[in-house]
Amino acid sequence: MLALAPVWPVTAEPLFGLPLVCPKGSECPIQQFVDLDPGSGARDPWCGTKTYDGHKGTDFRVLSMQDVARGVDVVAMADGVVKAARDGMADRLVSTDEDRQAVSSRECGNGLILDHGGGFETQYCHMRRGSLRLAPGAKVRKGDMLGLVGASGMAQFPHIHVTLRRNGKVTDPYTGLEPGQACAAHDAGAGASGLLDADAMAAFAAPDRPTVLSTGFAGGPVSGRQLVESGPPKPPGIRSQALVGYIWAINLAKGDSFSLRIEKDGQVFSQQTTQPLDRSKAVYVAYAGKKGSPAAGHYRLETAIIRQGEKILVRSVELDVE
Repeated sequence: MLALAPVWPVTAEPLFGLPLVCPKGSECPIQQFVDLDPGSGARDPWCGTKTYDGHKGTDFRVLSMQDVARGVDVVAMADGVVKAARDGMADRLVSTDEDRQAVSSRECGNGLILDHGGGFETQYCHMRRGSLRLAPGAKVRKGDMLGLVGASGMAQFPHIHVTLRRNGKVTDPYTGLEPGQACAAHDAGAGASGLLDADAMAAFAAPDRPTVLSTGFAGGPVSGRQLVESGPPKPPGIRSQALVGYIWAINLAKGDSFSLRIEKDGQVFSQQTTQPLDRSKAVYVAYAGKKGSPAAGHYRLETAIIRQGEKILVRSVELDVE
């Protein structure tokens, strides 16, 4: 008589989703990836520069503190149990040594850790003060709301930082790589060993390309600080002191440049191409235009990021000044 051995169910590794629900019509790109260089250098999972030394997670940003005020949901990337949580830290953008000292040893800010079983856990950082909904021991399902995106702790821009750990080791969710391992190639199979579901994989569609956060018109010079605090400026009118076009982008490579062309009623109003960047830039703002109150008319702005002589990203916007 043949004895059959019992067959035990195999528990598959979880597939993780996105950690936030991006508002329709907005941008929530990935600003920085896991640093795979175990030494003093830094390299992202594709041997690029979209990270910094010692970065242990993936940063999904929102545009500005105005988005923080409106509220952007942070959600569980997979089923799990709340392992630890902290709330009560203020939301403020870090820019000075005093700011950094104020959050020393609490760089994660408000956040929590989810235990997903099987040696997996995710840690969520920089959440908005007062938004955390769950206490340690609470069970969550994938997609359940955990709180809101904020800028608590060591945050220079509003975002949700997520660290994925597998058996205690930091792991890049897209490639499945750990610090110290060789980075992946830029090809269709780069995420084959990753741990993300299809929707999350789509957010990493072009990890070697920059992202345009915003492009538009303004009534004067535009700065990165202004944009991250207040969002895109109001468009100029006939009483404005200038009319300029701007482009706000992240994750630029050394040698990238910008072109900004403004037409008024079909004729060139302003045109400029910037000098190539002397090094990679995590965030960059370029603008061009003319001083003085703009005349009434129809204006069209075309901005482009140029890499090795090719326009790799082009955006256009139109404005009627009356």
